[in-house]
Amino acid sequence: MASTATKIPAELKRQVDAAIAQYPPERKRSAALPLLHLWQERFGFISDEGINWIADKLELQPINILELVTFYPMLRQKSAGKTHIRVCRTLSCAMAGSYRVMENLCAAAGIARGPNGLHDPFLVSKDGKVSVEFVECLASCGTAPVCMVDDELRENVDPNAVADLFLGRTRVTPESGQGSGLNINSQASPHPLEHRLVFKNIGRPDWTTDIDCYLDDGGYQELKKAVTMSRTDILNEVKTSALRGRGGAGFPTGVKWSFIKPDEKKPVYLICNADESEPGTFKDRYIIHQDPHQLLEGVLISCYALNVHTAYIYIRGEFPEGTKILKRAIEEARAKKFLGKNILGSNFDV
Repeated sequence: MASTATKIPAELKRQVDAAIAQYPPERKRSAALPLLHLWQERFGFISDEGINWIADKLELQPINILELVTFYPMLRQKSAGKTHIRVCRTLSCAMAGSYRVMENLCAAAGIARGPNGLHDPFLVSKDGKVSVEFVECLASCGTAPVCMVDDELRENVDPNAVADLFLGRTRVTPESGQGSGLNINSQASPHPLEHRLVFKNIGRPDWTTDIDCYLDDGGYQELKKAVTMSRTDILNEVKTSALRGRGGAGFPTGVKWSFIKPDEKKPVYLICNADESEPGTFKDRYIIHQDPHQLLEGVLISCYALNVHTAYIYIRGEFPEGTKILKRAIEEARAKKFLGKNILGSNFDV
């Protein structure tokens, strides 16, 4: 392996080797993103040395790593300021004033614009205290303009009060049972013609994210019902409901489920896609942050219906608070025997 001028801590080497070991030898290039995150967490940015070192570890060309660094906005090639602010510039936020947010941020923080003006990807103040960059959709289009201050979301940002973004900081990770604890504004009251289903608990003043609150409101009753039904009956009920996917095709969910053979010999996995990376979407973040057990109950019913024993929930890197909330919800559900081995006294493991 090529030598580097940067001293690689033994702990980082151990973490890197552990990440690579998660993949089959012939697929170890799949560890590229985890390795990049480990490097950036340790050094603050991805240097050319880091790119070369990771490429050597994975037996790849440096260009294979560089293309990832330049594609993903969560990765950066130079050191950020003590406070790093990412401003969304996608359609909803741009129309709501995100370019004025960026202009005023630069002025308030004393950041000199580069040769490309506001289109410079990464700008740092002279004193190194503040850095700013434009990013694409932050998945909260309904509360534009939005930005992230380090790992904290800020919604409905006032372009004329941007100094508050780096002068006033608040803790956002909630304790169990204390609501979302986040800088996410409650959704407005339902429209008179609106009948909320998935969003029925979003914004409720008496609602918290802990499992006891969910159980008191009838949570996990549908899962209890599902494990007493045959998988065919569950599938038929989903078909009868006319439930459709939220993608562009709107494909019928029950029909999609029916493609999986009841006696399928190959492993079957369930993936819950919470990416929400296109403009005009704003549902997934709220479900994860404010009603995580509803999400888990849906995943568990789907797993039981399809005889799936392993499920993955894909969450964007811009959802760090949501990841913590969801992890806690998973542990709460596991403690109540809603997931794990022999869930709810059945012989089903997930």
